[in-house]
Amino acid sequence: MLVIFFGFSCVNPEKRTPAKPFEYNAFKDSLLSANKDTIPDSSNFFDNGNFDPRVDSLDKLLVNIDTLLKQLKRLDSFSTDEKKAILENIKTLDSFYKQSTKADTFNCRENTCDLYAHVIKSKQLLFLYIGGELKDSFPVSTGIKKYKTPDINVRPRGPLLIKYTSRKFPGGNYKGLGNMPYAVFIKGGYAIHGTTPGNFSKLGRVASHGCIRLHPDNARLFFELVKIYGLSNTWVKVSDSL
Repeated sequence: MLVIFFGFSCVNPEKRTPAKPFEYNAFKDSLLSANKDTIPDSSNFFDNGNFDPRVDSLDKLLVNIDTLLKQLKRLDSFSTDEKKAILENIKTLDSFYKQSTKADTFNCRENTCDLYAHVIKSKQLLFLYIGGELKDSFPVSTGIKKYKTPDINVRPRGPLLIKYTSRKFPGGNYKGLGNMPYAVFIKGGYAIHGTTPGNFSKLGRVASHGCIRLHPDNARLFFELVKIYGLSNTWVKVSDSL
């Protein structure tokens, strides 16, 4: 059965509402105690074998996915349940296309957004703010000299992909979710994503090919928070220092 994992959040971008009280520690404990990552290893049909975040954009990849999904919808070799899943994925992707063009109209910026992630490259840390308050920090790996992570200060454009694999930069497969699990794409081909066990010891120092690597537990936490608050109420800043 063909399964594609998307996680999108669509939020009305016209007006920001005050952040509701959020019990971050309880949310974190609950999320990490639930061991749901038991997806079997399988191929990811939209893997891009030549993906390079320095030059590649997801736009072409998303168009290819959309085209392929619509082609699959017309094939008779799929069961009713499989066709239903494909239709749901098309609906989700179309919804993302519509929402992504509206994100820049939202009023919040940096830590005035309800969810704000600030990556400090000199410290190799991601500082997580919710409702303007610092709630947590996670060790990261940004790009090595050859693939240096640029300074970024944007509302992430998405998409959010639970499962994603870059064949150009292989590095294992985390529980069947590829080598870039829980990917939140920020701008073009740059994403905040989980990494694989072979890279855990590198967290806290530069090691990636341009993206921002996290431990999968922390990547999942950030991924779920973006789903809660929405792309329109999330901001990501990447800088050398404070």
